[in-house]
Amino acid sequence: MKIRPARFDDVDEIVRLRREAAQWLASVGTDQWAGAGRGIDTEEFARRVRQSISAGETWIAEGDQGEAFGTIAIDRYTNPGLWTEDELRDSLIIHRMIKDRRAPDGVGDLLLDHADHVARSAGAKWLRLDAWTTNAALHRYYQSQGFEHVRTVEGHHTASAALFARPVLDQPGDDRHAHEASTKEGRRA
Repeated sequence: MKIRPARFDDVDEIVRLRREAAQWLASVGTDQWAGAGRGIDTEEFARRVRQSISAGETWIAEGDQGEAFGTIAIDRYTNPGLWTEDELRDSLIIHRMIKDRRAPDGVGDLLLDHADHVARSAGAKWLRLDAWTTNAALHRYYQSQGFEHVRTVEGHHTASAALFARPVLDQPGDDRHAHEASTKEGRRA
């Protein structure tokens, strides 16, 4: 498996990943990306993906046969009112990290390792993300990857207002978050 920059011909595949993830999330009882008013619609999502690809900020985790197993966007954009200017000063933000349910274990870890690489290259000290506020399983996953819950912004217009951050790891395999990862029941993402 490898990570490569996303191309415009990947947009439909990234939209598919989100659609299938939303269906699976609904089947396990979370409202992430489901229903009117619960996030952005498909057209707006695709527009944001195209914009991110154009800026060189979206990547694909690709299998040996060229299949898309996951995607991630890494940039400096955040919804206003989530992070402070001080928090953003030396940070990159993770967006749209989506894993195909049929992907092998470790795809999420690989995408997060890539985020560390991008952040180190950009001179950032922190990786930050906003997660769907009601998705406790997603929160646990990020915590297992060394992210700490910073706060949840109450009353914000976005449904992704649970904020998490971790220091950028110095090298792939850096074990600063190994004690959290060692308590996992296996790699799920």
